[in-house]
Amino acid sequence: MVEWMIGVVPRVAIAMATMLLGILPGVALAADAFVLAAPAGTFRIDPATLAVSFRPAGEGEAVLAAPAMDAGQVTDRTDAGWRLVSGDDAFTVEAGVQDGALRLSIRSDRPATLAWPQTADPAAITAYAMPFGEGSYIPADDPAWLDWLTRRYEPAGLAEQLSMPFWTELRADHSITWLVETPFNTTFAVAEEAGRPRPVLAHDFTRLASGSPYVVRIVPGPADPLAGAKTYRAWLQASGAFLSLTDKIVALPDVARLGGAPHIYLWGKGPLKPEDVLQWRAFVRLVQQKKDDPGHLAGRLWQVFDAEGRQAFEGAFKDVAGSGGFVSAYSRTTLTGAVNDALRQAVPMAPVDPLPGGHDPAAEAAWAGGPLRAALTEAFGPLLAPPERWGGGMSLDTVAALQQAGLTRAWLGVEDWRDALWHPEAVTAAKAAGYLVGAYDSYGSAHPPDLPETWPTAQMGGDLAAAGYVDRNGRIVTGFSGRGVYASAMAAEPYARQRIAAVAKAAGLDSLFLDVDATGLVFDDYAPGRETSAAQDAEARRRRLAYAASLGLVVGSEGGSALFAPQIAFAHGITTQPFAWMAPEMKDKASPYYRGNYWPPETPSLYFSTVKLKPEIARVAFDPRFRLPLYEIALHDSVVTTHHWEYGSLKFSDQRETTALLQLLYAVPPLYHLNAAVLDRDLPAVVATDRVFRPLHERVFTQPMTDFAVLSLDRLLQRSAFGDGTTVTVNFDTKPRSLPDGTTLPAQSARIAAPGQGPQVVEAGALFRSLKK
Repeated sequence: MVEWMIGVVPRVAIAMATMLLGILPGVALAADAFVLAAPAGTFRIDPATLAVSFRPAGEGEAVLAAPAMDAGQVTDRTDAGWRLVSGDDAFTVEAGVQDGALRLSIRSDRPATLAWPQTADPAAITAYAMPFGEGSYIPADDPAWLDWLTRRYEPAGLAEQLSMPFWTELRADHSITWLVETPFNTTFAVAEEAGRPRPVLAHDFTRLASGSPYVVRIVPGPADPLAGAKTYRAWLQASGAFLSLTDKIVALPDVARLGGAPHIYLWGKGPLKPEDVLQWRAFVRLVQQKKDDPGHLAGRLWQVFDAEGRQAFEGAFKDVAGSGGFVSAYSRTTLTGAVNDALRQAVPMAPVDPLPGGHDPAAEAAWAGGPLRAALTEAFGPLLAPPERWGGGMSLDTVAALQQAGLTRAWLGVEDWRDALWHPEAVTAAKAAGYLVGAYDSYGSAHPPDLPETWPTAQMGGDLAAAGYVDRNGRIVTGFSGRGVYASAMAAEPYARQRIAAVAKAAGLDSLFLDVDATGLVFDDYAPGRETSAAQDAEARRRRLAYAASLGLVVGSEGGSALFAPQIAFAHGITTQPFAWMAPEMKDKASPYYRGNYWPPETPSLYFSTVKLKPEIARVAFDPRFRLPLYEIALHDSVVTTHHWEYGSLKFSDQRETTALLQLLYAVPPLYHLNAAVLDRDLPAVVATDRVFRPLHERVFTQPMTDFAVLSLDRLLQRSAFGDGTTVTVNFDTKPRSLPDGTTLPAQSARIAAPGQGPQVVEAGALFRSLKK
């Protein structure tokens, strides 16, 4: 699960550099301005520079967009637009008022970059409502936010920077929302001007999208931070681009099983877990006795063990010597890993339907259910648990534990699809229990077959490893973490269909998580014979997501960009976005904020260890005073959203209560990582949260979030409302607080009120009493 990258559109980034210096030309509008009346006031556009001002009814005029250029030559002016020539560039501009908004559509005669719009007067703005993931409320005069924004949001694709292509400026008594109808080939950044943030856009007109317009709406509205999200929802609906969860359920009834379901990644790194060896001392002694016998599985394993595996067993041979010999818990884990790693070489697998990249899901399933089980049982017999009970991630024991704990809904995702292939009884039991069973997959990075430190999903064969996107300068776009390439979605389409279908069928899945595809990370591709615009690339990704759904799979993806909302049912990475790359301490092993790594493979500390969050990071990432449910206002009843997998609900020990309350307030599910090693530790908290969350989410997950209100000046009292009349009121404060109706809400608690039911008060701290801080 390692496909995260912030891409940069090179030529636009260069063009934006001067804007990021904070140098703005004068903003006086020409006398021959293009004037358009709207219900809320009057817009004036300087046709020679594209500077835009707005005069609200009965108020003074304010310049909204600074000039994009020195005054150019204006020709062919009509009531609907004009032609603008500036140096070597020539633009055709259409301007009009539509649904109360100023709508500008701009085309270029040739490849060009237009650095527009950029906020003209940041001093006039009191706060921003920005769809960074779920949404952020950003005071314009907050220096800590300014520092974060200017470091985090350097020029990169608008579609990957913002979960929805708009932002809202809050002014004294009204708001201005900038909505980009055509977000591809457009970069977004935040610059600094006089100690305040200033959002800037630039659009790249390319020969790959010749004649395509750049369309921006400027929407005046009330002084409401939700104004932009409400506007965007209405625009999606009017454009026919909104698809509700209710409609998705009609098309695929299994989508309904997302209601009330926590999202749980299950981890297992092989057919066996340590507990599957019932008699460890006898098991090790038998390996020692038979290690030189090529006719015994122990001998065949010994022949293919790597140096570390042999060393681990040689140490265990000494440990089990004598009547008091034993195998420590650490050694059991290490020895199990060595056996799992060697089994595929020691027990031959007959090919069934091999795919490029070394994958053969049907063969893997047949091997696990036949030759593998037979070989292990013949060699070690009563020393092992029954084969159907093997496994530490997707296993019968895990499913039984979830059921016995009272979980009736869950999305279970295996981080390696082979874990589902190895344990078919567990998959069957999970689906019978009402759980969705999915797997992680990705078609982002493609690696050469011989690349060191590769990962399975990136192995797609040599042809796709050579099918990376090519930028306009002829450079191949490197893959995640500098390895391999980012594979063209167009080139990978036939292969992706083959592998998705093969994995889903062999593993018996009813869900699939496709990494990267819904992040908004898209590319122009200048590869000869395969030239593809960013918009066409996005369409190829939509087809990939839609194809998985056509197989009857409940499809989710990373990020959940609104541009892909019709194609997905759930998203990981909206509620909490990735941010560790902004905090060096989180990658420093000597720091108390170190988040962990990918070791051990079956229980990687990156996902399973808990850590406190640096206060400066917690302020921008979790502080409820700066959170806004913009995505939920626009798309709550279209996409089920939750956290990015590296930032699960239990990851940060000092943010658990805030996270749990936010999940209730926004009605978004928690996300966990589980396996046999941590069930006793984490399951009580999972179940305690489920008892509260499930009935709420089952009731409202297909309902729109109709309102959200901040009830106190310090922004620690907040309330959400949903289409069925349900309200959730939360006190994020660490002390009891009085609500406007005179009732008192305990510290860090939520009050859930549903029509026809008495209010329920939930204290977040009570959910985590089983866990250590």
